[in-house]
Amino acid sequence: MQKQSEAKIGVYIERVVSSLENVCAIVAGISLLVAILLVSANALSRHLFSAPLEIQLELTESYLLVMLIALALPWSFRKGGFIRITIFAEVFNQTVWNAAYQIGLIASALYMAILGYEAFDVFLDAWQKNYLIMGVIDWPVAWSWIWIPIGCWLLAARALLMAFGFGDEPQGH
Repeated sequence: MQKQSEAKIGVYIERVVSSLENVCAIVAGISLLVAILLVSANALSRHLFSAPLEIQLELTESYLLVMLIALALPWSFRKGGFIRITIFAEVFNQTVWNAAYQIGLIASALYMAILGYEAFDVFLDAWQKNYLIMGVIDWPVAWSWIWIPIGCWLLAARALLMAFGFGDEPQGH
C-alpha cells in the first residue's frame, strides 16, 4: 500500500516537473525568437539607416541567450538531447548497468543542484547590491542570473526522477 502511494506521489511530481519544463521550453523558444528578431533588426537598422539598436547586444547576450540555454536544459534532457556513452551498457550485465546509470543520474542531479545553488547565490548578491550593466540602459544584473538556477534545479529534479524510474526514458536512447 505504501509503495503504491509513493508511486502516485512520484507520478504527480513527474507531471508537475514536466509541466514546468514545458513552460520553460516555451519561454526559451520565445527568447530565441526575440533574439533572432533583435539581431536581424539591428543588422537592418545598422546597414539601412546607419543607426544600430543600442540595446540589442546587452539584451541578447546577457538575458535572452542565458534564458534560452538555461531554460531549455531540462526539457531537452527529457527529450534525449544529451550524449550517452553506451559502451558500458554493452560491456556490463543489465543489473550493473542499471546501477551505474542510476548512480550517474543521482551524481548529475547533485551537481546540477549545487550549480543552481551557486547561481542563485550570485543572483541574490546581484539583487541585494543592485548590480547593473552600464550602457544606454542600466540593466539589472540579477535578472540575467535568475534563469540559471531555475534551469539547473529543474534538470536536477528530472535526473532524480529518472534515477528512481519516474517518467519515460528519453527519446532516442
